[in-house]
Amino acid sequence: MAHSGNCQTLDTLIDVGGYRLHFYIVKGKGLPILFEGGAGADVTVWDNFLQPIAAITHATLITYDRAGFGKSELDTSNLDVDKHGILQGIQGLETGLKKLGYDKNVILIAHSFGGFCATLYAARHPEKVKAAVYFDANPVCWFQDAYVDSVMKLRNDYWANHTPTNNWADYYAGLNLGNTVALLRKSPFPATIPVIDLVAEKNFPDSISAARWRNCHRQFATAQPNREGITAYGCGHFIFRDNPTLAISAIVKAYTGVVSKEQGDAIRERFVSYSPQAINEERKRQASQKN
Repeated sequence: MAHSGNCQTLDTLIDVGGYRLHFYIVKGKGLPILFEGGAGADVTVWDNFLQPIAAITHATLITYDRAGFGKSELDTSNLDVDKHGILQGIQGLETGLKKLGYDKNVILIAHSFGGFCATLYAARHPEKVKAAVYFDANPVCWFQDAYVDSVMKLRNDYWANHTPTNNWADYYAGLNLGNTVALLRKSPFPATIPVIDLVAEKNFPDSISAARWRNCHRQFATAQPNREGITAYGCGHFIFRDNPTLAISAIVKAYTGVVSKEQGDAIRERFVSYSPQAINEERKRQASQKN
């Protein structure tokens, strides 16, 4: 698509208070889209996915590495576990967005653990978040006390006998699970923000965990009339890789639902132009995997 060749990008490190976060931004216009990747992910997780979204929406696309991952630095001024939790991560993001000039209205796209981050951001800025699209994002109700306690025991036992060397970010993320879940339980996703919640058909290998995952997503989607739950058939956890056309169509639907009619009509027209070839390429990819 013509616009895709004209996109300007910004690849930069921003000081957010004694350490720097890495941002990769595809510059556009209008309502920006902020992406939250899964646990341990960096901006490369969205490779090959941003280009068609930029071409269709013409929006600014904002991706970043959370502290200690990818090219982002870790705050070493205080090594206490509770000083490196999800709240500090979102506060760093807020500082970075403000310095970059993108701290106004936004649409959120989140995958996996990124759903926790997006939910907390939305809870802190319900007036700024205009819509969200979740790709198999973490539902807090899935993280029952018994499960969290068992995981935390394993992690505490492990780190009691090991010293983190190059994996401090994983160390902090792992040991903050209990704190993260407790905070998310007190920070529900705002009822006023529309959400498209895509859930992978293929998730956990055991039926009990899989059923609980689906049920939690169903509870979330049916809790408000402005939420839509969709099962991504044939997809695993990385829905936006397994079925990019479905993922992009959800973003287009969410985006056009909160912009002007004129802008929405133009975006829909570009999406229609994109879809036939994209669907055909996806079928080609699926066929090659079977052979």
